[in-house]
Amino acid sequence: MRWYHTLELPGGEITPGEYDLRPIVDRLPWPASLEGKRCLDVGSRDGFYAFEMERRGAAEVVSLDVDDPAAYHLPEPREAGGNPMAEIEDGKRAFEHAHAALGSNVRRVYKSVYEITPEELGGEFDLAVIGTLLLHLRDPVAALTAIRRCLRGPLIVNDVIATGPISLSRKPRAEMLMQHGPFWWLPNPAGLERMVTAAGFTVTDRSRPYVIPWGAAGQTITWRHLLRRPLTDLPRRLVHRRGALHVWLLAEPS
Repeated sequence: MRWYHTLELPGGEITPGEYDLRPIVDRLPWPASLEGKRCLDVGSRDGFYAFEMERRGAAEVVSLDVDDPAAYHLPEPREAGGNPMAEIEDGKRAFEHAHAALGSNVRRVYKSVYEITPEELGGEFDLAVIGTLLLHLRDPVAALTAIRRCLRGPLIVNDVIATGPISLSRKPRAEMLMQHGPFWWLPNPAGLERMVTAAGFTVTDRSRPYVIPWGAAGQTITWRHLLRRPLTDLPRRLVHRRGALHVWLLAEPS
């Protein structure tokens, strides 16, 4: 079974995820209490954030993901061997295994984030979390706007940021990837904040950059890969030896 997240399951099982969110999860700007709250995990994959919100006492948690390969808007030309359906099935199996092992009541909903409405999701949410997803979306502002329509409380955005020269700019900047798989945009912190405000949110807090470490199934970057040309990419590779550089934002619907 392929795991995207490192999860601690009953019986001492620890899943070999590509990302290990456990070292950083307590650094996110969670509300003082989730008791009685209705929460949404957007782009949930294996369900780490959904299960975390349930563990923190949320009354209801919806785990949102897609089950239709057409919902993957991949840049053209597509890489040979890419298989969105396999990605979807991997995420389904992992979530279902963890859901059963935890005896969870998290409700899984399969729908594109662009299409969600309060009516279809059973009402508005008190909190939404979106993690490491915006770089995979062709239109991140449209996705954030759809989330805002479903919210009556805060949004936590925890996403990847650029590590090149644009990361040093205080002005909103984004690197256009649009190649090598499902990657579109890589903003600097100001660019990520601008995406969120452009969708109708007010950002109330923002972290400094930090690294989410690779899990057991994550990337392995050798010294040979690290020192290959162009050397202008060396800072990015040095960061990626440890994990993926992120910031979190806390935002309220305007």
